[in-house]
Amino acid sequence: MFGKTSLSLLRSLTREFRYVTSDGKLLDRPLIRLILSEYRSNQVTTAQYCRGPDEMVWVADTYLQYIRSQRICRELTEKHQRREKTVQETADMIGFRLPTAPTNHKDN
Repeated sequence: MFGKTSLSLLRSLTREFRYVTSDGKLLDRPLIRLILSEYRSNQVTTAQYCRGPDEMVWVADTYLQYIRSQRICRELTEKHQRREKTVQETADMIGFRLPTAPTNHKDN
């Protein structure tokens, strides 16, 4: 249905978690242990709990897409987040010239 096997989805999930963890100990994370236990409990058949044959694959793929999208969004936000432009920078960008303050020249 999705073109991915359960094992490749598990590998992709752990790869995404490696992006967000600072240390390499994924097995110490409760979420990884939960995912592995779900995979182990459903390894006989995905239909053992009266689910559709591809439901567990669909859930894993949906979760993978979610965390991957969150990572990409965070990377793009960090890359493109800028400070607010000054009035002068905005005027220069659209081709306007700001008025200058008059200078007082006294002729003696």
